[in-house]
Amino acid sequence: MRSIPARRDDSDCQVSEDPSAPLALRGTARVLIASTRAADGTYEDRTGPLLVDWLRGRGLDEVDKRVVADGPDVGAGLREAIDAGIDIVITSGGTGVSPTDVTPEQTAPVLTREMPGVLEAVRRRGAEKTATSLLSRGLAGMAGDSFVVNLPGSRGGVKDGIAVLDPILDHLLDQRDGGGHPEQEQAGPGHQQDERAAAGSASAPTVDASRGATPFGGPLEELRIPGDPEMGPAQERVLVASVGEDAVSVAALIEAVEDPRCGAVVTFDGVVRDHDGGRGVERLEYTAHPGAADVMAEVAREIAERYPDTLVAVAHRYGPLEIGDSALACAVAAPHRKQAFVACDDLVDTVKQRLPIWKHQHFEDGEDEWVGALG
Repeated sequence: MRSIPARRDDSDCQVSEDPSAPLALRGTARVLIASTRAADGTYEDRTGPLLVDWLRGRGLDEVDKRVVADGPDVGAGLREAIDAGIDIVITSGGTGVSPTDVTPEQTAPVLTREMPGVLEAVRRRGAEKTATSLLSRGLAGMAGDSFVVNLPGSRGGVKDGIAVLDPILDHLLDQRDGGGHPEQEQAGPGHQQDERAAAGSASAPTVDASRGATPFGGPLEELRIPGDPEMGPAQERVLVASVGEDAVSVAALIEAVEDPRCGAVVTFDGVVRDHDGGRGVERLEYTAHPGAADVMAEVAREIAERYPDTLVAVAHRYGPLEIGDSALACAVAAPHRKQAFVACDDLVDTVKQRLPIWKHQHFEDGEDEWVGALG
């Protein structure tokens, strides 16, 4: 299969060993993280690595990442990337409705041709999991020869963005460079559907959904395994969903989700570390909103509904914690490992995005700081 590069030249005739593999891209990309807290070192960037790994996996020649503060620095970073001729520029963060979320306002002036359908697809995909995804105001389009797209600042939002962008980037860049439309797109809708169905039945390999790479951001139906037993209603598959002052234990959560139908248990143990933003942390204290327990129950139920083959247990502790204490722990059981891995990852991200809980950090230098525990 011919690989379509970002900028075509005589050297772009390559052969892919796997005809079902995505086309390799050639060109440059820049990831721009819009976060004042990440820029000043008080918050760890958790979306940039996802985007960089994905872009490099698509074969791009050069991928780099910049972290900038919300506001004018985003616009300056975009203009710098566009002036440098970067082929793909992806921002993450600053697309919501808070006063500091101004990434779309900084992006709009640089776009020469907007592509509203791209972010509409990302929002629709996110809304299948959580309705708040519809609040994202990101833009996408061409800025000269650069493709610019705003993705949310959450890992879940970035995964949705990757799932939407991955199958269209090669065609988008080929169109930018004057390429024609694929033959199947020139045919009528019925003919196109028949051709794709025939191609799938003739050449697509049989996929065992219980094996292989975990499809983070992939279609959830790929996780369903024919013949697996029914796991029951969502509300019955949430075994633990708690917010309290008692110590949380991964072992106890594992015990809660033990089930003979499940061949995989994936856990997460979020412990208090001894540093933040380059400063030593001595101890901290979590404070929870009175409605935090209700939010936790809601999140756990949503995860169980989203992944109908899973059993869910999750707990967050508040009050004073020492270094090494567990703050957030969860266990997800499922018949197969991929189901459990994907659901556990989504559970942790969703809890961090939505649970109303804050931490009061005490540093070794005697200073202290209140920060949101989300993100």
